[in-house]
Amino acid sequence: MDRAITVRRRLILGGLTLLLAADLALAGYSWHTATAVRKPMVQLAEDSRKLQLLSADIERAEKIRHDLPATIADCDRFDKGLLPASTGSSALTAELDELARKSGLQIQSVTFGHKDLAGRNLTEIGLEASVSGEYANIVKFMNSLQRSPNSYIVESLTLQAEGQSAAPGALRIGLHMKTYFRTLA
Repeated sequence: MDRAITVRRRLILGGLTLLLAADLALAGYSWHTATAVRKPMVQLAEDSRKLQLLSADIERAEKIRHDLPATIADCDRFDKGLLPASTGSSALTAELDELARKSGLQIQSVTFGHKDLAGRNLTEIGLEASVSGEYANIVKFMNSLQRSPNSYIVESLTLQAEGQSAAPGALRIGLHMKTYFRTLA
């Protein structure tokens, strides 16, 4: 009888173990199914966001394609407005002298550095200029540079007081600028 009870007890424990294992498997499957239901919604939202971004990119590309002829025309107009490299240095010197004279400034020095830009039919001109005068005149000069038909890029500007032998309130500015000349193709 002891043996029959032991076998019966083991069968019951084995059955309970199987039921517990089946219950755990069903719980895992249920959890997996519940999260799988949520994932498509998250995926749908993410895909919708990506679709909106791609649609916006397509709209921008279409706008660029539409505006491209006008942009090319603007670039061509700008290129044609640049001074030719053959006479550009003398024209720049004359213009800077004229702007300084009209502003009431004295040009102390102007130096040029030429750098050909390969494949673009342009020459980059680095300008180092030093002018002196009163503050109001310096402001007029800078405004005149800004309104010039020639394009100047002022990269840096240094301002210092003139020496004691100069008039009171006299300043000196050092300009580092760039401009471009058109070279013949």
